[in-house]
Amino acid sequence: MADVTPARIGLLIDYLDEDGSYDENILPAMQLIADEFQERGMIERPVEFVVRAVQGLPNGCFRAVRDAFNQLVDADALVIFGPWVSENGVALRGYVEDLAQVPIITMAASESMLGEWVFGLPAGSMEEEPIIIATVVALDGCHTVGLAFENSLIGREYLRTSREACRDAGLTITAEVAIPQVESDKRAAMATLAEGRPDAVMHVGFGLGLIGMNAALEHIGWMPPRYTTTAFEFAATSPWWREQLAGWIGLDQYDERNRTGQAFLDRFERAYGRRPEYFFPLYCYDVGRLMMTALAGARPLTGPAVKEALERIKMLPAATGAPGTRLRFGKFIRHGWVGSEFLVARRVLPDGSASVPHATIEGHVNNPVMLR
Repeated sequence: MADVTPARIGLLIDYLDEDGSYDENILPAMQLIADEFQERGMIERPVEFVVRAVQGLPNGCFRAVRDAFNQLVDADALVIFGPWVSENGVALRGYVEDLAQVPIITMAASESMLGEWVFGLPAGSMEEEPIIIATVVALDGCHTVGLAFENSLIGREYLRTSREACRDAGLTITAEVAIPQVESDKRAAMATLAEGRPDAVMHVGFGLGLIGMNAALEHIGWMPPRYTTTAFEFAATSPWWREQLAGWIGLDQYDERNRTGQAFLDRFERAYGRRPEYFFPLYCYDVGRLMMTALAGARPLTGPAVKEALERIKMLPAATGAPGTRLRFGKFIRHGWVGSEFLVARRVLPDGSASVPHATIEGHVNNPVMLR
């Protein structure tokens, strides 16, 4: 095998922490999948992960993302995971489609970036997330909401779909306020929402606009039920973020009841001595299996053949989402999740110590069984 050229998978990471780092569990999860495929004889050559980590939008620039994509193509990546952020994905779509050589799988939520060569395994979507969270808000007995949307491409796309979702769920929007997609003083915006005294506050956007909302609400002496979309997944990244989201309910992809996910965490724990019980390692497991399955089924081993192999994947059990969630693509199918509960609503405890299951679009989650 030493003389065999590895099958290369590109990782285009376009959102970095302040210190320039990214989630430490991405590569271990991906490598575990590659090792399992090789041990089972499903792929005959070594797999190499080529990483390009840059700060794209909203904090950085798109050019860095475009250059990273071109570098991964030049490195002979057969399939690329990334970008993650919708603003970068929408802008990159034309470059991917014009090249027409290497498929990418994005976790970005905007459907406007999907195409012949762009597959979506989104952490939600701007079309679906508002429907799910508005349903949960109504399940919780609320009738009115004040809507805070981030003033960005993502936020305004969410705003459009949230208006329709709230109407269909029987919720009246008492006020809409734009907030920056960066950390800022939210007191004036929250005071505007408070004037209508809605039953709840709903936030939509990438998530950085959530910073300081709790503090602003506390400052004005008004702390209603608070909801957000998959921006909630920031709560899994640090105690600081859980403090920002203390008491919030939002959409996540981690569900303790999912046996596929728990079985993967069992194997991860045996391999690495730790058990990362949050959405992203499980998401990486799912996207990694999609890419490895496509590499295993590609004949010949080229980018176009990998694209065709992705289109043949059907009903693969997912580690993320509620039990029963599955994965599939197709010739005219670019959204990878199957099942109404691929997103679940979780709640951060008031002290910010942890998040617990709350509901799905199908109803409240009561006393979930913690499976190991």
